[in-house]
Amino acid sequence: MKHFFIFLTLFFIFGSTACSSEKISLNQNEVKEAQKKESISTLSKEDTAIINDYKNTINKLNLRDKENADKVMKDSLSEIKKITNDQERQKIEMQIYLATGMYEEAYNLNNKMLKDSFSQELLVTQCELSYYAKRSKDEYEKCYSDLALILKEELRKVSKNDPQYIYGEWGYLLSMYKSGNVEYKNKIKKFIDSIQDETVKYQFESSYGLAEEQKSSYESN
Repeated sequence: MKHFFIFLTLFFIFGSTACSSEKISLNQNEVKEAQKKESISTLSKEDTAIINDYKNTINKLNLRDKENADKVMKDSLSEIKKITNDQERQKIEMQIYLATGMYEEAYNLNNKMLKDSFSQELLVTQCELSYYAKRSKDEYEKCYSDLALILKEELRKVSKNDPQYIYGEWGYLLSMYKSGNVEYKNKIKKFIDSIQDETVKYQFESSYGLAEEQKSSYESN
């Protein structure tokens, strides 16, 4: 749970790029190491060949040429979809969708993963993708309302003296604000002002700024 609080803050800061970052999404997934090893060991020869070919293709790409890089990744999807190992296939599909701005496809895939096996990380991803996939304001706010309820319950299990508690508390406040509770704006500002660590304060200010951009975008439509 402590790792989830950190994941939450990083996701709120970096938005959709967070879930395409291996350092965040792959390392912070609530998947036990044994399960990861099991997934790798059960890869068929065909799956392994497809994955290795894709990795070799990506390693040769000039990522500065975004138009070509996007085309190559999108063209790879037909082959990637042949991977029979769900975890590996979905991981690569999500990376491609996010890297190329295919947010509707990313949203739909994450929604399927969420229904198949719920995790708090996937719910956070779904809430954020609801914005990037241009879902309705009601859906966006409902997702964050659900997330806030989960965070409120999880915070009860963590000591307020725990260094990670403030990340969970911040996630709760921001989720409440994103869910349409405008009265949390003042609570958020007071919370930020109370933070002594300048690095942490900057992280919270950045994620609050992105939240304001998202809310303003919905209000202008």
